[in-house]
Amino acid sequence: MVRDVSINRRQFNRLALFGGASLASQSYSFFFPKPAEAYNLDFSLRDFSTGQVFTRLQRLSAARPVPGVLTPILQGGAGGGQIESGAANVIRRADQGLQRNNFIQSRTELARAGTGTAASSLWGRQRQEGFGNNVGFAFIQNFQGDFSDARLSGPTMTGIHNAQPVLSTQRLSPLEIAGSTLPVRSTFDALGGWEGDNGSGVAFQQYRTALGMVTTRYDLRQPGRGGFGDVQMRIEAYDQPTRVISVRVRFT
Repeated sequence: MVRDVSINRRQFNRLALFGGASLASQSYSFFFPKPAEAYNLDFSLRDFSTGQVFTRLQRLSAARPVPGVLTPILQGGAGGGQIESGAANVIRRADQGLQRNNFIQSRTELARAGTGTAASSLWGRQRQEGFGNNVGFAFIQNFQGDFSDARLSGPTMTGIHNAQPVLSTQRLSPLEIAGSTLPVRSTFDALGGWEGDNGSGVAFQQYRTALGMVTTRYDLRQPGRGGFGDVQMRIEAYDQPTRVISVRVRFT
């Protein structure tokens, strides 16, 4: 007898988010390409800060603050039992990377987003650039006791910050929003500014999420205050339409 092992979107998402994140990435080629939805948004850097990003992550992707833990870790502590053994050194290394790139202002608390192998610890810092604020976030991931860090700055964080409300209006749960937009088991350092990578005016990024893949492209269109750049974020997640979210970022 052949059993029917088909699963619907919610069942698959729960499987990925609660411990089977590798299934989404391993099965990537089976699920895409899919129909695409396009969104065009306008965003001002006046509304971009670590505090605003951190608040939205809590509200829309169920990031849970762990107050009073990050400072002791950065000062050489182990996290007082609130952080997994082995994570403290990776947190310190990731924060040093933020600071080396001049993300030294307005540090947030540490928070946890996701669950199981789709969980990560995250926090943000910001720096002031000629065009306006640039927000950088570090993500610490734990896969079977192996900790890695990913660091994202303005262009990609702008995409995440603007994409999450779109996904919320599509009735995705907070865990699904986190699983569609936040990096999981990725190791990279993308801390460029509004002038693009190495001042080229262009920046690219791609990373795996619990439910699929995110690809971003940033183009500086009009430099200087009063100018703008364009972020395009392509979100691919299991059994969801591919969402292409274009954000015009207006400098202040």
